[in-house]
Amino acid sequence: MATRTKPLSITCGERAALNALAALVAVALAGCAGAPHTPVAQDDASASATSRSTDDDARMVSATGSEQGIANPLPASPTATIGGSATAFATKNALYTPVPFSSLPGWGADNVAESWDAFRRSCGVLGGKPGWAAPCAASRNVDAASSAAIRRFFEDNFTVYQIRNVDKSARGVLTGYYEPILKGSRERHPPFVYPVYGVPTDLLFLDARRLPPGARGMPVPARIEGRNVVPLSTVSMSGKTYTLRVGDTVPDIRDKKLRLRREGANIVPYYSRAEIERGLSKAPVLAYVEDPAMLYSMQLQGAGKIVLPDGKTVIRLAYAEQNGFAFNPRVASAGTKGRRILVRGVEIDLEEGTVSTRITQNNDGGDASDDAPQSSLLRGAQDPPSASAHGDADSAPESPLLRGFNLAKSAAAHPARVSAPSAPSATTVGTVLAAKTAAPSLANAPPISYTYAASDPSYVFFRMIPDSPAGPIGALGVPLSAGRSAAIDPRTTPLGAPVFIDASEGAASVTRLLMAQDAGGAIRGAVRADYFLGTGPHAQQQASRIKQPAQMWVLLPKGLRISAKESGVRVRGGPMIPSADCVVSDPDLCVDDTQ
Repeated sequence: MATRTKPLSITCGERAALNALAALVAVALAGCAGAPHTPVAQDDASASATSRSTDDDARMVSATGSEQGIANPLPASPTATIGGSATAFATKNALYTPVPFSSLPGWGADNVAESWDAFRRSCGVLGGKPGWAAPCAASRNVDAASSAAIRRFFEDNFTVYQIRNVDKSARGVLTGYYEPILKGSRERHPPFVYPVYGVPTDLLFLDARRLPPGARGMPVPARIEGRNVVPLSTVSMSGKTYTLRVGDTVPDIRDKKLRLRREGANIVPYYSRAEIERGLSKAPVLAYVEDPAMLYSMQLQGAGKIVLPDGKTVIRLAYAEQNGFAFNPRVASAGTKGRRILVRGVEIDLEEGTVSTRITQNNDGGDASDDAPQSSLLRGAQDPPSASAHGDADSAPESPLLRGFNLAKSAAAHPARVSAPSAPSATTVGTVLAAKTAAPSLANAPPISYTYAASDPSYVFFRMIPDSPAGPIGALGVPLSAGRSAAIDPRTTPLGAPVFIDASEGAASVTRLLMAQDAGGAIRGAVRADYFLGTGPHAQQQASRIKQPAQMWVLLPKGLRISAKESGVRVRGGPMIPSADCVVSDPDLCVDDTQ
């Protein structure tokens, strides 16, 4: 759907500055529209991308450091054309320049037949959408074994656009990811003590575009319809009304929804990781695993397999939901001590500590005193007092080491619901779960290791799917293809579209056609992609070696209506400033900012 916005209301001084900026970027866009391909090594405008700080890497903004939401003017009369029809355009997040296929480095050498199965899977979702029906239908008659025939198909049916950052630079970052395999159990017993959660029953959603002006700074009446929160202009006299208090929580970049929960008569942001791991969320446990670092990695990869103790049975998990917090881990630095993991190009610091806890028995065969830790560092981190039916409880003493985290109870008894404490800071250590069991045979179990992970406030919930030889399910809803699928920012690269990547510098040279079939919290920015390597330890090793400069091109069907070309805000006689957040606004794949 096209998105249009009424003219901006600005001062004379602001108008003059905005017109000057618009003219500058309009000239830049027109200039780069006709410019030939520049090899990565010669892109001086973005050479600093390889020396970004670890803090920038954690935020995963575009590789040039351009923040999201910067307005970039469209030229009043685009001049670049390919085949007489394609024109340059822009969104709030990127610039798009049409170029000939011959300008793609390595296009003629890539064995594009390897990408065909992945493309056909994309058509399974896109084939019913406007602009995609014709090329997806035509693909049925293409010789799947012939790279030459597949190459001609793309050249006949698609237009190539080079993706550039808002500052006109072409360089970005390519990283790698994989599907991890964990050891686990359906039942909770040492060493399988770390729960894997499904979608909480208390998770609510609010379309942020429906929030009235000023709603973030004041209470707003709202009602709950199923899992959806609906803001009201006035207090309803019929039905239950709640007070909406969203604060500064931000919507998901893809569906523009806030993740919320009900707390008494209020509707507030959903629980953070610290609060979820204290047991506050009403989330079902799907399984238990033995390694919290691998569990955290699985959350960030968005999928995984759990092998049960018999060594044969596999629980396969796919991404289901997220708690609404932005990905913000504690990033490892040169002085970091302890364990690290590399996830989607970000090296994450996992502080480690080991203490002993002794499992004893009550007279009834159960375990004593909630397995209070023997270490003085962890005292005070036991389960809180029982909560009332309204969720209120007295404050429990907390260990200064845990700062808001709580020991897990057995699967049979969910931890008590208590009022949430203030969210911990980004430097808080966390992910502390102690083993606890009521099995008398484990009374003399050996000491259990506590691992402290980064206090990333974001949290991923999973759903179980049937296991198969195919890859994990990506954000597009189709199985990923190892070596031919990529995760992208769905605002700047439409989900399902073919993308050509040139990342020939670095430990692993990647110059090939991929399918944009996945997304991720760490994948933000215009020229940003995450290369899917497959499943298991070998894929993990390959993924850990990839973090290198890259350039990107997106292939869009010639008949596709690009909503970003039609949207914009005109500044009283000046050029058009892009207002579109998505290249193609789509209710399923990328919802734009305005309704």
